[in-house]
Amino acid sequence: MKLRQTLPGRWRVLATTFPMWLSGRRLDPTFTYETLPGEPLRLSDVVTYRTRQGATRRIAGVDRLDERSGVFTWRGRGVLKVLSSRWKVEHVSDDGDLVVLSFERSLVTPAGVDVIGRGPARRPDARDRVPAGFGALTWL
Repeated sequence: MKLRQTLPGRWRVLATTFPMWLSGRRLDPTFTYETLPGEPLRLSDVVTYRTRQGATRRIAGVDRLDERSGVFTWRGRGVLKVLSSRWKVEHVSDDGDLVVLSFERSLVTPAGVDVIGRGPARRPDARDRVPAGFGALTWL
């Protein structure tokens, strides 16, 4: 899997098991990854969402890939620098436009799964293109 070529860009959360996206308090979540120079693979990671009141919020961090395990470790930026989490790419569609991510339990979040798709538009075909076995996904 060529993660350096696949992950950079803007992704919309299409389906999830995460309470953070299912509570109704954080809407339209997107992930934006940018490759940082050097080895191992590191990504600038910005999560953006809207609140019910319409404000836009951002969570910024840096992901570092452990090439042996295939697991990324996210470390927050700014006041979130004390937080970290671990995640892995579980599946990439043949066209590279759908990705399934799994997240380990962290200090502030449960373990979970997100299905992300490229671009801002909803993806009605995504449900049929994600392999079974990733838990009880809720489609947003």
